[in-house]
Amino acid sequence: MKLLKHVMKNPHKVLPQLGAAAIGSWGFFCTGTVRGWSSPGIPSLNATKNFEIDATEMAWIAAMPPLCALAGALLIGYPMQRYGRRTALIGLSVPFFLGFILMGFTYLVQHKAILFIGRLMSGLMNGAATPASQIYISECSSPRIRGTLSSFTASALALGILVAYIIGAFVDWWILAFILSMFPMILFTGMIFMPETPVWLISHNREDDAKKALQRLRGKRTDIEAEFQRMKENQAKNSQQQQIQPRELLKGSVLKPLGISMGIMFFQQFTGINAMIFYTVSIFKSAGTTLDGRYATIIIGFVQLFATAGSGFLVDRFGRRFLLLSSATIVSCSLAAMGAFFYMQAQWGPALATEKLGWLPLLSLVVFFIAYSGGYSNVPFILMGEMFPSRYRSILGPLSSSFNLCCTFTVVRSFPVMQISMEKYGAFWFFMCCTLLGIVFVYFLLPETKGKTLEDIEKLFSKKYNADGTLKIPEVQPDNYSDGKTASIGSTGIQMKPSRSSLRQQKGGQNGGAALENGNGITTLAINPIVDSEDEDEEDESLVAAPGGH
Repeated sequence: MKLLKHVMKNPHKVLPQLGAAAIGSWGFFCTGTVRGWSSPGIPSLNATKNFEIDATEMAWIAAMPPLCALAGALLIGYPMQRYGRRTALIGLSVPFFLGFILMGFTYLVQHKAILFIGRLMSGLMNGAATPASQIYISECSSPRIRGTLSSFTASALALGILVAYIIGAFVDWWILAFILSMFPMILFTGMIFMPETPVWLISHNREDDAKKALQRLRGKRTDIEAEFQRMKENQAKNSQQQQIQPRELLKGSVLKPLGISMGIMFFQQFTGINAMIFYTVSIFKSAGTTLDGRYATIIIGFVQLFATAGSGFLVDRFGRRFLLLSSATIVSCSLAAMGAFFYMQAQWGPALATEKLGWLPLLSLVVFFIAYSGGYSNVPFILMGEMFPSRYRSILGPLSSSFNLCCTFTVVRSFPVMQISMEKYGAFWFFMCCTLLGIVFVYFLLPETKGKTLEDIEKLFSKKYNADGTLKIPEVQPDNYSDGKTASIGSTGIQMKPSRSSLRQQKGGQNGGAALENGNGITTLAINPIVDSEDEDEEDESLVAAPGGH
């Protein structure tokens, strides 16, 4: 309740952003229905198929969406940049709808090619929706609640999976596809009534539209002038070079956040999450539990949904690092337990293992999904929406998302093979080891972004700024010709003073100034005050030396 009050502290400011986040996250809901279809759909297809399809082709039907999503995540970058985040989401909802329709028609036309085409289309849109939805929500949200609103995507993904599980428990695979086709149309309709992001509008010189959009998102009675000016200043800085050059993507301020995001995406997928989602029914059948696999998936779906929704209120309270570290720790324990069950099954035989430890698979998966949903489910996507510099966000977002989907495909496609080559327990213990490595990665490399503006987060990865966001003062080598002395510039002129410092600042008094020494002699420097756009306190201004002569 306390967290809910925090989010609703200013309802007239928060409710418009909640609406935008709810509709924007529907792209993730549709993604969840694509992923959730496989668990009930593939066993149903095996039981009711009226056309020829072998086991290998069946495995490809499960693995096609994440594979095709690789291309979808990369292809959405241009439409997002050229036509806007909102327009991109409206456009992708149509082929999303057609993909499910084709999957359903497969049963009627009795040809597997139609099913593959349907899965290909839904897979492409699966990948396109991920960066488009996350970036849309991130750019529409204010810093105070950005973490909470950005976590809507993970909750929507879990809800989409759950809906597919529930419907799939009672209908055949092709009817399930027809039913799921209506959800992309909800995305289409909802986004028509949503505003475009102010950041994108400013970047395309539509300042009047940007101001209207920001006012709508922050509430009619909110003074948006300071935030609007900060957005303009940041965009002006990023647009000094009109066209992004490939070499710009090799800068440390770009590679660092991209590398961290891709690393976290890797460790997210190598918890084995999508192996659990795509093969939940098969895992329970392998475990030999008495609970029907279809109903076990529904239990798991509810657990994942509530845990994911709850974690959304924690991300701005405890921070990204804490949630990832605690999530990975508990996930690794549950994977160890699941591997232990299948190891005992191999040692004792299925009957004795089920009799003694039949409760362990369900308990392990419940704990797994609770822990995963508490951190790894939403934090990687939140970081994807906020870590990247705004100038490169429409490029880096799809890159990170496509890498995530590449890892998803690798896990989903290889999991059946891993269960044979490594045994079932070996597969789960492999995921456990990857999760433990993820703890080390997060602890040493991920900075905390809780409560920071998007502009402040950019500074974390820039060489021009310290970790606290203050501008760095460049170090200059000592002068070789001044015999260990420095030149200070004051009201009386240049004075030579013994000092080891190559750059000195003095604030206040009659002799405020700075001196710079280099290997070629003494350079006279003028001192220019630089004040951060969000901090108007003169006492916090930084002093930067600018060349004034020789």
